[in-house]
Amino acid sequence: KFPTFNLYETLLYFYNKTNEKKYLDPVSLLIKQICSKGIYDHVEGGISRYTVDENWIIPHFEKMLYDNTQFILLLSKFCKINKDEYFKEKLIQTVEFINKEFLNKNELLGSAYDADSDGEEGKYYTFNYDEIKNLKSINDYFFIDSKGNWENKIILVEKKSPSKEILTKLLQIRLKKKKPFFDDKTQLDLNCLWISGLIQAHEVLPQKGYLKLAEKFFLKIEEKYLKKIIKHSYSENIVFLEDYAFLIKALNDLSDKTMNFRYKTLAKKLSSETIDKFYLKEKDIFQKNQKAKNDIFFEPIDISDNTVPNGNAIMLINLIKLGLTKEAKKLAVSLNGYLNIHKNYMMTAIRALDFFNNINSGKNCNEQGCKLNDK
Repeated sequence: KFPTFNLYETLLYFYNKTNEKKYLDPVSLLIKQICSKGIYDHVEGGISRYTVDENWIIPHFEKMLYDNTQFILLLSKFCKINKDEYFKEKLIQTVEFINKEFLNKNELLGSAYDADSDGEEGKYYTFNYDEIKNLKSINDYFFIDSKGNWENKIILVEKKSPSKEILTKLLQIRLKKKKPFFDDKTQLDLNCLWISGLIQAHEVLPQKGYLKLAEKFFLKIEEKYLKKIIKHSYSENIVFLEDYAFLIKALNDLSDKTMNFRYKTLAKKLSSETIDKFYLKEKDIFQKNQKAKNDIFFEPIDISDNTVPNGNAIMLINLIKLGLTKEAKKLAVSLNGYLNIHKNYMMTAIRALDFFNNINSGKNCNEQGCKLNDK
């Protein structure tokens, strides 16, 4: 069972626009399930890639940056609506985990942690009953069965928010084990998603310094990519639409929160570069790879959400926010055409197109929704 964050981001957008509970209820259920069940790492923070059961209890223990950045984005937006400190604690724990454990030698974020260590899946994350049976009050916080809840091992599932004392003791037990392999590959799009996630987290946790952290990460991206060559990861010959789209989005987010015109100026410059490199004028759509790198038989146009939101949808939001109305209109018309056929796979595009239509009709909206008295 995979958490489809694109869908829930879109539901939250329509809740913010309409205040209709039918949009919020599925998001609330998802957040509560993820934060309390086995897909969430209660000891260190962050989520696993997916669960093999429908109740979010038994994870495939691999931790991916793309999941965790989107979880941070969604949870931050949810915390604006639901003020329960429990969810803020999960947000803080996950942000701090990613900032500490995903940092690589370039002082940017790597991509993933493996599921296994010492050839055994979940060994680092699960507990044997004998390891934890003497921990005082652990049964108050977690469902503990001496037989375990997966292959005679215990995957932690919450009863209630655990104390710092019990988490410290659980971490001490865990750290005696070998950590899973860390793929430290830097991916530009995911690091930019991280910046946007930090800015969203700053809105609900302004005292934590996450906006300054976002600016610090952008300076590293500027040094490594903007002053050299914009690339997806290792190869200087490979860059995707999503790398540019999420970079521009991060710049727009930084501009909105800091009012520093440098970010907006750079976002406009990069938008022009994106149009030059990826935009197909005859189809009014961006393709996934650079036009100059095309396979002779194939132009890869991607309009569906995948592991991250679709680049065309994010570019539509970017163009609207930068005031590039003519370019936004052409892209919106094209995406709307695809929507008639592929709407089940275009959740981010649905949100982006609604945002475009609202702005185009003069409503007081942003990419997260509209003011309710101005629907």
